[in-house]
Amino acid sequence: MKNHFTFLLLFLTVSLFAQAELPTMIYLVRHAEKITSDPKDSNPSLTENGNKRAIALAERLKQKPLNTIYSTNYKRTRSTAIPTAENQKKKVNLYDAKNLKLAASIILKENKGKQALVVGHSNTILETIEALGGQRPIPTIEDQEYDYLFLVTISTRGKIKVKVMHYGQANSHKEGAQMMH
Repeated sequence: MKNHFTFLLLFLTVSLFAQAELPTMIYLVRHAEKITSDPKDSNPSLTENGNKRAIALAERLKQKPLNTIYSTNYKRTRSTAIPTAENQKKKVNLYDAKNLKLAASIILKENKGKQALVVGHSNTILETIEALGGQRPIPTIEDQEYDYLFLVTISTRGKIKVKVMHYGQANSHKEGAQMMH
């Protein structure tokens, strides 16, 4: 009995220590393809391809235990995040892309040693990576590029790595000109 108790205590101690030693992992994507037929619409919904991409993102991240999911307050970003949120039984938390330093500090504080998803825009995602302490992995995200999936990993010692991946179908470059990012 004493051996079982000692083993259980050792197991719990190691488990707690291992949890404290997990890296922080932040996944970042630009919203999926949006409707561009009305240049006056500053808050468009996703296209059919965009909805498919949002589902592909949820599928790609289904085995990742996300602690928090963040989106800007636009239809296209929320709609990109919702399938993942539903799969993971999480709500979508809004963040202000106009104050990325503050947003990054909140994201890092709320997700230390955990995993999170951030859905933004072509003109904010790379800047968000930088605000999280990472280096910009590519120079820019073009208007027709929707398939990037970035992963910022912050080790327990503070070392930051940025990984570039892709998800969903390759970019079609067939959507219309973009009026907002």
